[in-house]
Amino acid sequence: MSHLSARVGELKSQGAVEAAQNTDSNVNSEDAEHVILHESQKAGALAFTFDANASPEAKTAQVHTVRLFCAMRKILVYTPLC
Repeated sequence: MSHLSARVGELKSQGAVEAAQNTDSNVNSEDAEHVILHESQKAGALAFTFDANASPEAKTAQVHTVRLFCAMRKILVYTPLC
């Protein structure tokens, strides 16, 4: 990702947060969260959303599951087949 693309994503996220903080705006915190999540994923970051009522253990399990999936995918994609 180019520096300019990364900066654009960062500015989109910042703008969404500022809009959500503005009481005259129709943007709410969930909208801002969605933009931040989407821009982070576009940049290649592992970004997660969690159930607000989930236990810390459930959140940890979700992260481990995604990391395991990514590790397995990397092995499958990058391992040459003889």
